[in-house]
Amino acid sequence: MKFNKTIFYSEKIITLLSIVLTLLSLTYLTQGFYSLTIAENGANDLLARWQEQQYIYRGIYPYAARAGSPDIVPAIGAIKSGGYPPWAFFSGFFFLPPLNWQLTRFYHGILNLISLAILAFFAYRIGCPYGKSKAFFALSASLALTGHKLTLELGQYGIILNALLIGTFWLLKKYKNSWAGLLLGIAMMKPNISGLYFFVLIIRRRTKAILTCSLYLTLTSLAIGLVTQFNPIKMLIRILKDSKYFADKGYSGINIITNLGFDPKMATLLLGFGGVLGITIIFYIWRNHSLLTLFATASVVGRIFVYHRSYDNIMLIFLLLCLIRMTFRHSHQLNILVLTLTITTFCFTRLIWWIFSFHDNVTQRVEFFILFMATASLAYLLVQEKIQIGNPPSPAASCNVKENLRQD
Repeated sequence: MKFNKTIFYSEKIITLLSIVLTLLSLTYLTQGFYSLTIAENGANDLLARWQEQQYIYRGIYPYAARAGSPDIVPAIGAIKSGGYPPWAFFSGFFFLPPLNWQLTRFYHGILNLISLAILAFFAYRIGCPYGKSKAFFALSASLALTGHKLTLELGQYGIILNALLIGTFWLLKKYKNSWAGLLLGIAMMKPNISGLYFFVLIIRRRTKAILTCSLYLTLTSLAIGLVTQFNPIKMLIRILKDSKYFADKGYSGINIITNLGFDPKMATLLLGFGGVLGITIIFYIWRNHSLLTLFATASVVGRIFVYHRSYDNIMLIFLLLCLIRMTFRHSHQLNILVLTLTITTFCFTRLIWWIFSFHDNVTQRVEFFILFMATASLAYLLVQEKIQIGNPPSPAASCNVKENLRQD
């Protein structure tokens, strides 16, 4: 039998790989949820968000309460963080309700569980047309990202934002454009993750979604301005000024530019412009391709051209799922190889760490390797989609789910 029949489409091999990925995901998620909800020094980033939101509840703009400011509330402490837009604090009324710190940790544990369940269902549905074992493989691979552990340990929003973006995807598929725009607006809590998905609305000409998203961002910013008596425009200007202090501390294309001697603020602007230009060109050329392909493109371009840290690698989930779908549809050897390398990079990142452990700046080397793999995988995916467009996918198989939603 051919390689692709004996290896990739062997039910036993697929099941074994799924079990390995499931065990890996259970290890990551157990460690992550323990740090998020119980560990004494866990969820430090969530603590910073909680402190910021406590100032909002007191009618104080949090980034005005830095060290030395008369606005500091002793019970909360000075704000050391920065970078979140005003509309994020409005969304914070739901994601950070007026609970004490420990209850907030448990609350976020529940939110992340729900979000992971949404991701699992989404991945399962992508594999469904190709049989139960393929659906289980897609599910287990989606949950086994190394970034899930980091996100939970720090109490980052990434897992929740992925769930919101999946919701946006579903609503766009059903042409519920106003609701899709609203969900994307909420996901804009971290524009560095969600911002480029706005171009999906533009290229697909979803006018209602564009208007709803824009209206949400505008009205919620004004609402926070009223609550804090602080001009939202000044809030955004302050964020831009603060960006130069943390932009080069992440791992993205910005670091490459700053290593060439550019000022971090200038590097951020250059890469931001490059990202917008790049996604505009790609979206125009591939505008008639699947919605999942557009989401995968937005995730990779956003990861490369905007400030990010290691935990934000989970935003590449749409790329991974798109590669899985491509390989299930067309199971030739090169597709299998690219998918294998991508899963190894995204899920078995410790192995990549070990490979680079003999060099200096291990973290930077590992992150740049992940960026390289994401870029190469996306380029390969886009070329393959151009080659394979019009070719019929593999025959659908039963998944024992009432409504067989098409995940294109």
